[in-house]
Amino acid sequence: MGRMRILSSWLGVISVVAVTIGAPVRAPVTVPMSQYDYGRTGANLQESILNPSNVDATHFGKLFSRNVDDSIYALPLIVADVEISGQRHNVLFIATMGNTVYAFDADDPAQSEPLWSCNLGTPAPGDSWIGPIHHGILGTPFIDVPTGTLYVVALVSKENEYNLWLNALDISNGSPKYNSPQLLSFPFAGSEGTLTNVKGALQRAGLLMVDDVLYIAFANIVPDPNDQHWSQEGFVQTFNARDLKQRFAVFQTTPSGRKGGIWQAGRGIAADGDGNIYLSTAGGSYDGVTNFGSSTLKFTGRSLKLADWFTPKNHEYLFLQNIDISAGGVTLIPNSPLAFAGGKEGVIFLLNRNDMGKLEGAAGGPLQRFQATEGCGQKDCAQTLGTAFWSRQNDGMLYVWDRQDVLRAYHFVNGRFVTTPAAVSAVKPGMTGGPTVSANGSDVASGIVWAVTTQSTRSGGLAPATLRAFRAADVRQEIYNSDMNHARDALGDFTKFAPPVVANGKVYVPTQSKAVAVYGLLGGR
Repeated sequence: MGRMRILSSWLGVISVVAVTIGAPVRAPVTVPMSQYDYGRTGANLQESILNPSNVDATHFGKLFSRNVDDSIYALPLIVADVEISGQRHNVLFIATMGNTVYAFDADDPAQSEPLWSCNLGTPAPGDSWIGPIHHGILGTPFIDVPTGTLYVVALVSKENEYNLWLNALDISNGSPKYNSPQLLSFPFAGSEGTLTNVKGALQRAGLLMVDDVLYIAFANIVPDPNDQHWSQEGFVQTFNARDLKQRFAVFQTTPSGRKGGIWQAGRGIAADGDGNIYLSTAGGSYDGVTNFGSSTLKFTGRSLKLADWFTPKNHEYLFLQNIDISAGGVTLIPNSPLAFAGGKEGVIFLLNRNDMGKLEGAAGGPLQRFQATEGCGQKDCAQTLGTAFWSRQNDGMLYVWDRQDVLRAYHFVNGRFVTTPAAVSAVKPGMTGGPTVSANGSDVASGIVWAVTTQSTRSGGLAPATLRAFRAADVRQEIYNSDMNHARDALGDFTKFAPPVVANGKVYVPTQSKAVAVYGLLGGR
């Protein structure tokens, strides 16, 4: 066989192509971060195996599970062709609420034991926000494939203190790297000083690494333990990815106000090709000077210099009603200067990344604002706004599914969303973890929208889940769900805010049943 080439774009999903005398043969895809790519599109467009012609209850189903020590909220990650103990594997990485990171063979049902595992400390107890479980690793890690490093944050309980620790692990054996672990601290602008004891803290948003700089976002950092409800603060911090002792910068979202946490329903921090990063804050104080609650923010690289922002005109209402825009995170639209954000209210804002509009009003605002879902009608109604964006050769498709509504699809044409849905599914569960798209490039016939749902409407607790697949060209057509053959395909308990991860002909689904369930074609390809 000829030489190997690594092909990657600013979108982060990586494939290895073997260059031979004949046609190229696509080798396994790597998924190193949440939502597949730096733009956080939620779409794997290198899926050449699964398509609507073979995903049905006859040909597709549950293949095996990978059992772990606790519930799983972080999304599974996959790296192709990793050497572990002298053998090469496509590796499935799982991080749990028990603070354990596992490496499993991603493909072989018979290899049920982990290739390695590493526990990072005793997790904190769960609470009403998380559920009656442990609270350990909540945010999805980031894997730097060239150096073989997995970055992850763990909440560790020790001697009545709750500390967040930053870890860098060698993906071949789980050993620590780059002066790992490091205790995370939070310097408040006021009289509170610097905190390390952060009970209730949420490191929910997926991690990001760009140009050897690690970006981490936080919510619910509480400076006053007697004022849990009103003083939950948001932070962003940057670190030298090759020396975790070196922190470059800290940004506090509401230094003279309150709240403004960054959680994004688990969606990762987005980054463009120019080194700018993007994220959304939860409800909080806003003055457009130092306080930026209920806003979508753009930062310039590792310095975390605020370069631009967008804030809805009804930000105070969103704050008071707990229907903030952080529940959807930010997605960058490929091959354009555009991005979109949205949250619990079910409104999508289309933004120009070069001029985000600052405070919405007569002098500025989004390029487009539309009501994408119809589930919201009362305080704290939606909890999340799950989205996935399929960028195609001549257009795009946006898929939206929030907790109170149904799956909706919208065309994206000539730089704008067509605000009348292209199709609306009839399936209306109690909650969903948000959609994922798989497709073979722009081939409309290959596209599938995947989601996990439950009939329960409780934010915490345990409830049975269902994996669902819809024809992406027409989401009115559900082509598969795991209840069609429940005895064979039963999924386990639902994990909120966790869409399926699709790669290399398999679908990996995290659960609260202490397992990742793996689905694929029955009997092989």
